[in-house]
Amino acid sequence: MSGFWTSEDKIPIEQKKVSVPAEHGLEYSPGQKIEFHIPPGIGFFQPKESYLKFDVKLSGQESGTLGENTKLQLDGTLGGQVLIKDLRVYSGGAGRILLEEYQNYNVLTAVKYDYESNESIRAKRALTEGCVEHSDKTRSTLGVKQDCQNNLSTNPYFAEPPQAVDTAKFENASYQKVKCLLPLNTGIFSNDKIFPVGMTDGLIVEIILEEANRAVKVLDTTNQHRKLWANPVFLSSNGIFGTPAAIATPNSTPQTPTGDNNGAFVDFFVRRDNLTGVNASVGTSNFPFSVGEEIAFINGSTGVYNPSIANGSVSGSASPPLISKIEYVEGAFNCIKVTLQGATLAGGGAGQYRPTAAFVEGQMIMVSASHDRATLKPSYQISDCEFICQQVTMPQGYTSKLSSMMKSGGSMNYDFSSYRNYKVSQISSEVVATLRLPLNESRAKSVLCVPTNAVVAPDNEYMTGKNMYVEDFECGAPVTSTWMGNHSSRTGLVGIADNITQYQLFYDGRLNPNRKVVCSKTSSKISVDAQPLIELEKALVMGDITPYSLMPFRKNFVIGRALSLQSGVYDARGKDFQLQVEYLGTAPAFNKLWNCFCCHVRTIQIKGDSISLIT
Repeated sequence: MSGFWTSEDKIPIEQKKVSVPAEHGLEYSPGQKIEFHIPPGIGFFQPKESYLKFDVKLSGQESGTLGENTKLQLDGTLGGQVLIKDLRVYSGGAGRILLEEYQNYNVLTAVKYDYESNESIRAKRALTEGCVEHSDKTRSTLGVKQDCQNNLSTNPYFAEPPQAVDTAKFENASYQKVKCLLPLNTGIFSNDKIFPVGMTDGLIVEIILEEANRAVKVLDTTNQHRKLWANPVFLSSNGIFGTPAAIATPNSTPQTPTGDNNGAFVDFFVRRDNLTGVNASVGTSNFPFSVGEEIAFINGSTGVYNPSIANGSVSGSASPPLISKIEYVEGAFNCIKVTLQGATLAGGGAGQYRPTAAFVEGQMIMVSASHDRATLKPSYQISDCEFICQQVTMPQGYTSKLSSMMKSGGSMNYDFSSYRNYKVSQISSEVVATLRLPLNESRAKSVLCVPTNAVVAPDNEYMTGKNMYVEDFECGAPVTSTWMGNHSSRTGLVGIADNITQYQLFYDGRLNPNRKVVCSKTSSKISVDAQPLIELEKALVMGDITPYSLMPFRKNFVIGRALSLQSGVYDARGKDFQLQVEYLGTAPAFNKLWNCFCCHVRTIQIKGDSISLIT
């Protein structure tokens, strides 16, 4: 008997998690392939409740090298998702069919994780996906925005240093394994509908791992190319506040420090107001630099880079010094004291370091010189890799009825939204470019075009953003002061505006929208154009991405176009799709690889023993 609170169409089902180990390997390195075979014996599973599980451990230096002792982490926003470059899903059996393919999967996931985020979502991803959220304990109070690549208090990739005194070098052994539980952001694995894996003769999931230099990043608070004023700032050589402001340019003979106004020092103090706390409970744990790391200074007023508070030898050697000790000094100081590895003077003996220019309190910003080394070689190792499948056991009566229907000539259609990537190259000399997109989807929903930087650069430049795209400026810096710009360390993963002034699409014999979409304010980095954000919001919604915020438009520039509204679809076949972009006034600075993702509906059609795909 049915009633108000009951439903006759409910059926009891049993659920349990089933582990599917990776094929052909125990450990995986950058560029390698991971493959999972989900067996047909599972019968049915819940895709959205299934996930990829693995351990990842970073490394940052070659064996036996010095000066690369700097802390690294995975991209703070993407976490473990950044490690997946390409992803393919096939049906099982001998005649396997490619059900969906995500080329540059991490580029599309970056769009999703940048725009479909809020504080709660970021906190959850930090717990499960190897992401790193901002922490007030590693705050920046000098006009710098919140950042997820300066967190030392809850960073999972390396252990906290001791509270009081740190003398141990930061080396590869300092990294620790991080367990990642990743949802797969594909059409099938984001679907709420139960998947009949027994009727597809299983599923094969193939993952190609990303190169390490695109996935691994340095801390922003040691980096000279990003949020510069988030870094520790030089205070004095004696730890006293309000003493004479300058350390004068020294003479040729090393001196013993007696205060600020001298030309040589072995140790120095940094200001406590932006990163280092004000009491002993903070200690050294939130200081971003490491023992064994090479350091330099940048004048925050002029941008002049001092790679050497130079070695105190008579010959004037200019090798960047290494940190030998980091300690928290209580009492009158209440700040961090940094001790440098002693210099060797000509003729023997220990000396001090001498700045090559005047050091001014509150202006000299501490940066890592280790980041400039070509021998800084990031890598990672993945182990204990498995796919956790949420198996659903259907009642016997249901499976028997379904099997009987299929044997009698019936069919089953499984619909899901998916993406296909159309990649187009653009060289920097093209100030007006027409990009052809050969869309071939019969049920298209939207297009997301991501112009990624296609530069080929050394590892350290990918990790730091050196010579890369300036996404915005901090502290009210003028756009002419590029050294104060926040260079993107996510090259190849996110879109760059790069002086674009306007765009328009052409398809179905007409321009869409009927007026050009102006982006000049966005490119200027000092204002914002509303129209491209309105167009992007509609495209994200139709692409099953909920934009909780449009604020990331500068750090991840995306051109979006909705091809339908609400539950509708659009037949994009044979419509001669073109994206027309213009860079008027200032030519683009970078070659680009446009990743143009078309969201569309796919159908897996199962008839008897045959499987077909309708796109």
